[in-house]
Amino acid sequence: MIKVHKFGPAFGLPDASPFVVKVETYLRMTEQPYETVLGDVRKAPRGQLPLAEIDGKLVPDSTAIIDQLEAARPAKLDARLDARHRASARAFKSMLEEHLYFGMLFFRWTTDEGWAVFEPSLREMLGTMGVPAVMRGMVAKSARKYTVSRTRAQGIGRKPRAEIAAVCNELVDALAEQLGDSPYLWGSELTTYDATGYAFVAGILCPAFDNELRRHAEAKSNLVAYATRMRESYWKD
Repeated sequence: MIKVHKFGPAFGLPDASPFVVKVETYLRMTEQPYETVLGDVRKAPRGQLPLAEIDGKLVPDSTAIIDQLEAARPAKLDARLDARHRASARAFKSMLEEHLYFGMLFFRWTTDEGWAVFEPSLREMLGTMGVPAVMRGMVAKSARKYTVSRTRAQGIGRKPRAEIAAVCNELVDALAEQLGDSPYLWGSELTTYDATGYAFVAGILCPAFDNELRRHAEAKSNLVAYATRMRESYWKD
C-alpha cells in the first residue's frame, strides 16, 4: 500500500498544498490504492510535504513520487506525447510549480485578507503536529515570515501587488489557452500533467480566498469546466 503523508484537507480542498493534491490526483487517475496520514513537515527529509512511502522507502517531492510510480506502470499516461509535446508540457508544469505557486503563496500568506483565512487552518495543522495551543500563534507567525521571505527570494514577492496579479493572470491566460476546447491539458486523454494542472486550477479557484487571481481565473470558463470535470471524476468524495 502506498502511503501519502500530507498536511490535511483545508478550505474545501483535499489538501492545503497543491503538491499534495497533485500526488493524490495522480493516484486516483491511475486507480492506484493508497492511504493518507497527517504528516509532520518538521520531520520530513527535505522539510516538505508530500512524502510518500513506496515499497517501504520514503520518497520526497511530488514529481519524484509520480515519476517513480509511473515508471512501474506498464501503460504510461504520457506514452502518446511526442518529444515536442513533452517539452511544452514540462514547460507548463514548471510555469505552475515554480512561478504561479509563489503568486498563490503571496495571496494566501502575505496579504492581510488571505492570511485571515489561512491562519486558522494553519493553527489546526500545527495542532495535529503536536504543537501546544499556547505556541501555535507564535509558530504561525514565524511560518508566515518564512513564507513571505520565500516569495521575495523567488522574486515575485518583491513586486507591487498589482504587478504580481498581472503576472499571475498572464500565467492563467496561458494555461487557459493551452487547454482550449479540449477536455484535458494535452488533448482528449489524461496525462500526468493533468494532476498538476488540476491541483493548481482548483487552488486558484478556491472560493475561500477572494482575490484578483481567483476572479480572473473564474472568468475562464474552460478552466472552471476543467476543474469541475476533474473534481467530479476523481474527487467526488
